[in-house]
Amino acid sequence: MKRTGLKSSMNRHQKVLCVILLPMVILSVPQIFGPTNFLPNPEVATIALYLSAFVVIVVSLWAGYLLHTGKITPDPQWHSFGLGKKCLTFIGCPLLLWMMCHLSFGYTIPRIWTMLSSETITVAYQVTKYRGGGRHSCTYQLENDQLDRMYFQICVPRDFWYRLPDGPFIAMFKVEQSPVGMTFKGTREDWFELNLPTNSYSDRSARF
Repeated sequence: MKRTGLKSSMNRHQKVLCVILLPMVILSVPQIFGPTNFLPNPEVATIALYLSAFVVIVVSLWAGYLLHTGKITPDPQWHSFGLGKKCLTFIGCPLLLWMMCHLSFGYTIPRIWTMLSSETITVAYQVTKYRGGGRHSCTYQLENDQLDRMYFQICVPRDFWYRLPDGPFIAMFKVEQSPVGMTFKGTREDWFELNLPTNSYSDRSARF
């Protein structure tokens, strides 16, 4: 009886919206709570940006049309909201959907592609030490202008971070590269497996 009541409470249009939005929510979760060591190619990031905006516009217009025609109805509590809450909802929901789509198209899907088809190479970047923060951000990081991308971090252990030079230095990274991006290896817990001598910075370089 409960299953029948749950199914009958959603019409066909609501089910279609759920089918469209649910994969975006699921695919965005690994990038939000998982490792942030994947860097998409600039072309992929640009395509994901515009594709996400296109999906948000289409879904928003379609949802607005369904609401206007009465084919889907808002929760009864919606009518008790003030003008401010309603405006925040109209602005916040598309932004949240855009973020989930952007994470899915720009990071999670390319990361899966890279996991299935990639080659291991070594890349070099000039980096500097950086102190991060936030609930889902590591405190001890390396940063570079070329690697300054949304949702991307190079995390290192605290003890290893203090052994690094204070100024810019060249770092060598092992990455798994594919046509859509590259995954930096040796981040977070993998950094502890590094075998790096303490006095290896005489040439202002580090190998990871």
